[in-house]
Amino acid sequence: MRKLQGYKEELSRFIFLILLSFSFFPSPSQNLVPNPSFEDFIDFSGKTNSGWHKIQNTDTPDYFNFDRHKPVNNVFDKYIGGTQPKTGTAFVGFFCLRSNPQRNVKNVREYIGTTLINTLEKDSLYKVEISLCLDAESNAAIKNFGLIFSTNSLEFNKDYQLFSAKPQIEFTLSYPDKGAGWITVSSFYKATGNEKCIIIGNFKNDKATVFKKLSVNKEKGKDKKWDLQIAETASYYYMDDIVIEKTNITKDAIPVEQNFSSEKEDTLNLDKIEIDSAIVLENILFEFNRTELLPESYTEINKLLRLMVNNSQIIVKLEGHTDNAGSYDFNIRLSIARAESVVRYLIEKGISPRRIESAGYGFTQPLAANDTEEGRKINRRVTFKIISK
Repeated sequence: MRKLQGYKEELSRFIFLILLSFSFFPSPSQNLVPNPSFEDFIDFSGKTNSGWHKIQNTDTPDYFNFDRHKPVNNVFDKYIGGTQPKTGTAFVGFFCLRSNPQRNVKNVREYIGTTLINTLEKDSLYKVEISLCLDAESNAAIKNFGLIFSTNSLEFNKDYQLFSAKPQIEFTLSYPDKGAGWITVSSFYKATGNEKCIIIGNFKNDKATVFKKLSVNKEKGKDKKWDLQIAETASYYYMDDIVIEKTNITKDAIPVEQNFSSEKEDTLNLDKIEIDSAIVLENILFEFNRTELLPESYTEINKLLRLMVNNSQIIVKLEGHTDNAGSYDFNIRLSIARAESVVRYLIEKGISPRRIESAGYGFTQPLAANDTEEGRKINRRVTFKIISK
């Protein structure tokens, strides 16, 4: 009986995952990214045209595929940190930071790019979503991660020219704990028209890159993947499941009808909120396994809306979290979809999409134990961080 009940629950969640891809934005949209989860072979050496390609002239990103019929770099079981793909059998990996003053190694970066399936339409709003995982051998986690849209395939004669490029989207990453696994970050982009190419990576030089040093634990019987030396700082990320799709939100400047200037309004005090501190939005409520906000949620969300209307310079990041019921991928999808429900509301109320990011962490960052209903309730939450003010 327990097995049957468990089967029913998993079937229910599987059906929800299918519906989720259609329910968040009512009109189904095409993912404009070719080979978005890298299941088709990628040749970063440039010897063959495989869609995705490296941008810089020097260092080369890595392609991994665990399919036993087409194995590529898949001997992770012998190395520190046996990362698995988020979905499917493949992913890519690249250095976002690598420096060593003792060896005069600096500003090492790797970037990947591709041509989109269709060009972007002027003034349309697009959702951009990327899943990332920090390699366990990295001794640093970076703060910023960017994406450039271009009307042509950008080519740089010298790698340092990439540091002068200005990404239209720059995700503000949370520093992960070791073994935190995959995270999914999301943002929105209003097209200027005819963009057809993208480049992804860290577009800041060593001096401008914000990062946090991490300790690396040597696993018994495991080898290192990279030739990292003493005094070297390195941040290597895996990437999977890239989504760029048109939304049904057509404006980012809908007038806000409410007058939020009154001191009597119940609002948030910007002076008391520290940069990158997580603020739980209380009473953000959803039906079980659903992403639509319940009416009781808007009182709390309007506090954040007032804060953003009254302080036009701030940029916020919405983060979704779940309890541990269900699979890892299911909860990642659920958590980011719920965070995006709040993002959608703020955009529809006139907040520019450039001022909002979102991310989903699933059950990887619990605040309480998941062995009681009270603990699971605490872990099912949407928080926000002010990342710039």
